[in-house]
Amino acid sequence: MTILLGVDGGSTKTHAALVNESGELLGFGMAGISNQNVVGFKEAMSEVAAAVHTALESAHLASRDIHLGCFCLAGADFPDDFKKIGAALQEHQLAGRVLVKNDTAAGLRSGLTRSWGVVVVCGTGFNAAGRSRDGREIGLPSYGPLTGDWGGGGSLGVEVLGAVMRAWDGRGQPTLLARLVLEDLHLATEDDILQAIYHRSMTRSQIVGFTPLLFQAAEAGDAVARELVIRMGSEVGVTANAFLKRLDLVDTDAEVVLSGSVFKGKGPLLIDTARQVVHAVSPQAQIVRPLLEPVAGAALLALEFAGLEATPETHRRMQAAPQLAIASRGG
Repeated sequence: MTILLGVDGGSTKTHAALVNESGELLGFGMAGISNQNVVGFKEAMSEVAAAVHTALESAHLASRDIHLGCFCLAGADFPDDFKKIGAALQEHQLAGRVLVKNDTAAGLRSGLTRSWGVVVVCGTGFNAAGRSRDGREIGLPSYGPLTGDWGGGGSLGVEVLGAVMRAWDGRGQPTLLARLVLEDLHLATEDDILQAIYHRSMTRSQIVGFTPLLFQAAEAGDAVARELVIRMGSEVGVTANAFLKRLDLVDTDAEVVLSGSVFKGKGPLLIDTARQVVHAVSPQAQIVRPLLEPVAGAALLALEFAGLEATPETHRRMQAAPQLAIASRGG
């Protein structure tokens, strides 16, 4: 039996999945943040190793049993990153062979039915990538505002908090988000929020956690929330269009994969907005919401780089595993 490892690591969590050549899930592990740009290189590699070891323990296997591991990690952006991360993973002895890619590769592969297409990733952060019909690959630098990037749970959480405070001080419209955020933080007033900001007692994960509240308010008809969701959907569409143009896919039925936790938000407004913006430029493009989590995409990449074929039955086996399948979604 050939054992393959797929790892999807980002700015919130790290998932590791062990599968055999048929796509059957053998073991699964989860750990913390593995984006080196967030927690530092050493800590990021430790979290990757922790996720893999948990998966190995659940499968009663050892790392020497893994034929090939595909590690799709946020923060792996440039050749120096790939070289440095690859060397560290080899040092950790996590697999017989190691392949390092950006986490966008996992999201792209989780939704494609062919080798070419575009992915927009909207999780804690925002990123995008694509592959042309002749195999050319491109991606965003994804260094935040300095490289023109906006979106994902981190950006949306900050926008939600800002909208609440602007409504409080009179610069913004009243919004349902105020009540929802106060309840979420177990605080009584906006002044309490201000104190939490001043004393830096509000965590990054709490701010990212405001994103589901945004979709809840938008679905309830809140104008401020709806405007922000529409802004996010427009950015998704604009980014997808840029990649479709750069990859010469505008006049094709290219698959545009929407990957990441933000796309699981309640209601259809985000997806409908993105679809409208994409179809204004590329009317044949197919908007794809994956049935598989990105870690399954990483496992599929490992399988294919090992020279094996991912068949429809492979996908069905993965979809049967709760850890690999996207079970619920908004809209």
